[in-house]
Amino acid sequence: MVCSDHLVGLHMEGAHHLRQEVGGKALEGWTRAGNVAIVPAEVTNTWECRESTATNRGVVVFVPQAFLSRVIEQDWGADPKNTEIVRRFLVRDPVIEVLLTRLAYEATNASPSGSIYAESACEFLAHHLIRVHSSLSIAPPSFSGGLPARRLKLVLDYIEENLARSITLRQLADLTGVSSRHFERAFRQTMGVPPHGYVLQRRVTAARHLMLDQPTLAIHEVALRSGFSGSSHFAAAFRRRTGYTPGEFRRLFSR
Repeated sequence: MVCSDHLVGLHMEGAHHLRQEVGGKALEGWTRAGNVAIVPAEVTNTWECRESTATNRGVVVFVPQAFLSRVIEQDWGADPKNTEIVRRFLVRDPVIEVLLTRLAYEATNASPSGSIYAESACEFLAHHLIRVHSSLSIAPPSFSGGLPARRLKLVLDYIEENLARSITLRQLADLTGVSSRHFERAFRQTMGVPPHGYVLQRRVTAARHLMLDQPTLAIHEVALRSGFSGSSHFAAAFRRRTGYTPGEFRRLFSR
């Protein structure tokens, strides 16, 4: 098969004997939990499973060429056409293991941390692929200092005005005129928390005010007005931040 995207796979559970052939060259071996495979885009490859345990589980992420090319060009100052992603077969990479495990959890649980978290994780994955699994040898330019006060105000005002709507990392970065990766680093340096953490914090604060100011407002309505995807996402985030469920908080403090 030939895939137009870069493929990054993680074996999570079970074991099986795999044979992979790429460009006439074959590799084979037994998978174990934590094994990572990387197949570059536009490369003809075949997979064959010869033996397998009863239970096997894994996750595969397809990284679009356009997405990776943007990161290479904007953040690394290099030509994407001259950058090659290296094929990997059953290697260990703790960073990819953590990232794909978390992304799989987000995907199967309606993004409890919000879409901005998944965006940040995907940006980080792209940089990790370039830094560790590509032919690129130059270091990315450093981003010194945090966000200037004027640009920071633009970002914070935008977040406050759009808490009830979807907020993406790219939208916030565009306000400052830098790449998503550089923006995330600068924001964390300035505010002490990553963008998705700050947005979550502001949404919890908005929900607290709503519950105190409008004691008859239903919990699910509080969740939606504060920007949470649903009541369960809201309840989990609220309890992590305050130590109370929304119902407990309202009963204790509404008076």
